[in-house]
Amino acid sequence: MNFTARVASRAFEGSCVTSIRRGVRGATLGLASVGLTALFVVPASLPAAADPPVTMDQAKEQVAQLQTEAAAIDQQYSGVKEQIKQGKEQLKLKQADLTAQTDKVSQMKLQVGQVALAQFQNRSLDTAAQLFVTPDTQGFLSQISTVQKVNENQNSLLQDYQQAQANLISLQHSEKTDLATLAEKEKQLKSLSDSSDKKLADARRVLAKLTADQRSRISAAEKRATARNNAAASRDAVRAPISGSGKGAKALAYARAQLGEPYVRNAAGPSSWDCSGLTMRAWGSVGVSLPHSASQQYNVGRRISKSDLQLGDLVFFYSPISHVGLYAGNGRVIHAPRPGKSVEYIKMSYMSYAGASRPG
Repeated sequence: MNFTARVASRAFEGSCVTSIRRGVRGATLGLASVGLTALFVVPASLPAAADPPVTMDQAKEQVAQLQTEAAAIDQQYSGVKEQIKQGKEQLKLKQADLTAQTDKVSQMKLQVGQVALAQFQNRSLDTAAQLFVTPDTQGFLSQISTVQKVNENQNSLLQDYQQAQANLISLQHSEKTDLATLAEKEKQLKSLSDSSDKKLADARRVLAKLTADQRSRISAAEKRATARNNAAASRDAVRAPISGSGKGAKALAYARAQLGEPYVRNAAGPSSWDCSGLTMRAWGSVGVSLPHSASQQYNVGRRISKSDLQLGDLVFFYSPISHVGLYAGNGRVIHAPRPGKSVEYIKMSYMSYAGASRPG
């Protein structure tokens, strides 16, 4: 091979090597780029992390807490319902006053208008001239006497009319305010209802983490516990029967007859109850009126120390007060506990004691 051919061959080989090296380097960079992209690309959506498993005891505790919180909200609901009831009663009386005041103002306005009209009609002629031209002298003199008497009392009449108008405006404003307040209370009811329902939905979600067998075992255990408690109530009733003429004992007897009936929000019988609905009806059976609200019932009657409790006394729990039952002796109460439960006979010590009162 001559010199020129050898030079051309080496140039070609060098060009190929350079090209191959560039290709390998480009491929390496390309692979690195693909690898980095794959490393940092995040899927558009990741599956939600599974809820951590819970034991049966943990589930029971969580559900009981959520149901107790729902019952506390239910008592706020019942309290607002009671406020609405009282507000509507007051509004009804106020509207009756408003109707009467409207009629009064209308009558006074007519009187004032008649005086003004009489003065306008008689302003151009003096009394002597009017007497000369009138065909009914006796009637005119009578009218003049009346007008003069009205004139004497005109300032007083106008003042009374102005005061009556002011009272009417005040009543109208008060009615409008009361109606707005009732509307807000109705909205509050809806909010409280939704909050309670959410607590119960959360409780159902906790139970959903368990197997069907575990849920069945929890339900069976709660039924057995309720049956034991209510059986204890019957045994205690035999050993120490509720008797006597005391209103508290009779109210307790009423509550004992409801054992086993279900808890329902804002229920007050005849076959379902919330805590204050049960105590309200029990004391109502002996002629004592109570509001349908645990916190409001706390302000009714005479305060009683824990050591002086008697049958039928109202016993309150938690802070702020959100639960009430009737003292049943032996450190126990009869109460409507919470959603998912029924009226039961239970130790007071299972709940946080807040105070007691004796209605009537």
